[in-house]
Amino acid sequence: MDKYTEKKQRNQVFQKFIERHVREGQMYLIKDCNTFLSFVADKTLQKKKLYKSNLCKNRFCPVCAWRKARKDALGLSLMMQYIKQEEQKEFLFLTLTTPNVKSDDLESEIKHYNQSFRRLSNRKKFKSIAKGYVRKGSVAKF
Repeated sequence: MDKYTEKKQRNQVFQKFIERHVREGQMYLIKDCNTFLSFVADKTLQKKKLYKSNLCKNRFCPVCAWRKARKDALGLSLMMQYIKQEEQKEFLFLTLTTPNVKSDDLESEIKHYNQSFRRLSNRKKFKSIAKGYVRKGSVAKF
């Protein structure tokens, strides 16, 4: 329960920041996010799993972003296990970083990053090695 409580507390801080940027209906969903949790458990009540909850589904909401990240990670893990087992493929992990940029330059930096990755992925050597890829981007505020 602690992990849900911590995320809900972060959601309450998020509400103050997002308040003037969303409509009243969306704000209601954000405030009400994760206030109802329904769990299923095994017979011994030792293992519990979240069965149902009310989410606002706002991508900036700490609760929803955390849940989506977990869901995406599980999906990626299952896909990788299947590919490794059925296709006998290996995986190469590549982390690309860029120096910090000012918020005014962020949009152009993301466009540049996307163009650069497109050029990399269109190279013959890349295509001969990679049979596919998964991309994930993130921006952190300092």
